[in-house]
Amino acid sequence: MTPALQTAYLPLRYVLTDTLVVRTSFDPLSVDSAHVISGRAQRGMLAAALRGAGRLDDLDAWVARGEALRFAPAHPRLEPDGDPAAAHLSRAAAALPPPAHLYTPGKDGDTTVDVFGPTDPATPYRAVRDPLTPDRSLRARVRTTAEQYLGRSRVGANPQGVPFLTTALDPGQVFEARWQLRAPDPAALRALAERVVAALAEAEGALTLGSGGTRAHGGVRVAPVDPDRLLSPDRVDPVHPDRCWPAGAPVDLLLLSPALVVDEHGQHRPHALVPAVLDLLARRLPDTRAEVLASHVEAETVGAYHRGYQGPMAERWAARPGAVVRLRLDRDLTTDRARLLEAHPLGERVVDGHGQFTLTSPPPPVPEPLAPVAEPLAGGDRTTLSTPPDPDADAQLRSLYDDLLWNAAAPPVRDHARALARGSAHLLTPLTPSLVGRLREVVLHPHHTPEDALAALHRTVTGDPCADTDPSGARRVLHDRAVRALERARLARPGRPGTVTVRAWLEDLAEGAAVWWADNRPDPRHSPAYAEAVAAVDLTLTDGRPPRAHPSGLSAHALAWERRGAARLCLVLVSSWLAETARVLRPTADGGPPRGGRR
Repeated sequence: MTPALQTAYLPLRYVLTDTLVVRTSFDPLSVDSAHVISGRAQRGMLAAALRGAGRLDDLDAWVARGEALRFAPAHPRLEPDGDPAAAHLSRAAAALPPPAHLYTPGKDGDTTVDVFGPTDPATPYRAVRDPLTPDRSLRARVRTTAEQYLGRSRVGANPQGVPFLTTALDPGQVFEARWQLRAPDPAALRALAERVVAALAEAEGALTLGSGGTRAHGGVRVAPVDPDRLLSPDRVDPVHPDRCWPAGAPVDLLLLSPALVVDEHGQHRPHALVPAVLDLLARRLPDTRAEVLASHVEAETVGAYHRGYQGPMAERWAARPGAVVRLRLDRDLTTDRARLLEAHPLGERVVDGHGQFTLTSPPPPVPEPLAPVAEPLAGGDRTTLSTPPDPDADAQLRSLYDDLLWNAAAPPVRDHARALARGSAHLLTPLTPSLVGRLREVVLHPHHTPEDALAALHRTVTGDPCADTDPSGARRVLHDRAVRALERARLARPGRPGTVTVRAWLEDLAEGAAVWWADNRPDPRHSPAYAEAVAAVDLTLTDGRPPRAHPSGLSAHALAWERRGAARLCLVLVSSWLAETARVLRPTADGGPPRGGRR
């Protein structure tokens, strides 16, 4: 007779380093990612890692046969040092599917009630849909981003691009999964856990989840929750370590993952969950009689995409996570007996993590405050995110980095220059289109470098005699009347008190392009588009958002790039400002005179 296998759980911490798409439907034009990472997606992740390492024996034992290892869905993990809303937690907690009997009374209710108890027929109730921590103190809200792109359809012969829409999980979020390990004795369980963790560590940097084969989705870092204590006896960290229910006390069975249960005719019926629960109790606790006090089961379809066959698998109806069956047993339910039940999932495809559940105590009969919302942001070891590349480590990477930043920065710099001209239109009336045109000729002349163009502009504005021989096209210095017009015209800069004369503004270029740019660059408080555009393509930022460590809203590497290309940035700002100023000073559409006097 084969000895019974012992069970333990390997808690794993997932930190998303890229956007993640775990398909829930197979609409070819719209992909919406689930907010829970399915066990099947993790099974594919491990299979790819083992195949790439040539560990075919482990691939057969852990993934194909599924006798020693059963996967589990990864739920959002709320950490005290992640989202500030979770700072009151004493330790991290996974947010589980909300119990189906938990509702909020009223349209905008701020309490939760157990609708298995007495309810008011005149009161509208709304189900709680956000994942909840086991103690119901916090709700988790997973961050997502929707993007649209053009791609080729896999069906038909249409050569044109087809618009696709993808909703993906944002990087920087953290999840927790508990894989179920099975072995003959505790020593074998520990050895198996160490081998699994070692295999994941060897594949670090190559692990992908979900639709990771294309478009840079699915990057993830996987590590044990507690490296010093790999195994846990419980499927879910209990609120109270001693999980005991006396005989006759109600106990809630909460479904954590879809359950593929069948009825007496062999058909997949979600509402066959209650008979499946009673059958499990009869097989595992034959000396205990169970009574069903209440139940709430909702249905959903369960499918998957098979990478090997490159196509979707057949969808089946399953009991939705969050389903609750409230039981009353005629014997005490001890911690060991509760763990024995939780070690045997319900229904089919248990290797993929389906049919998993946990036993909990019902909520109190009185209303409870609605739990606040927190985001599952990775806390503590921020280094678990992918390490950003160092552009200075390689000449080609630095060149690519400079090109990315320049292409992103140029449009908002031009917009900023136009806004400066339009915002000071009433102060620029002493200027004339011909004077501005002469200055534009200077900067538009094909100089060797941006520094040469700025120097030529400075000589022209200051009346340097060398400007007479300047090859820029401005053969003569400005007349006194033109110089006085530059001194009377003034410029207002957002966020700066007072105004500055146009001549002083341009003459300050003599102090150096880096100094002038630092004084005239777009202020993120008034012109955030520049910092946002640069951050979006900054290779050294993991989230693509402007950092708050510097008033400029740029990273240290982006600031260094600004210093290297300050002359080019100054030239774009000045030339765009001159072009917009010339447009502002042109005659009006009704043929009226131009604003400004004669030169």
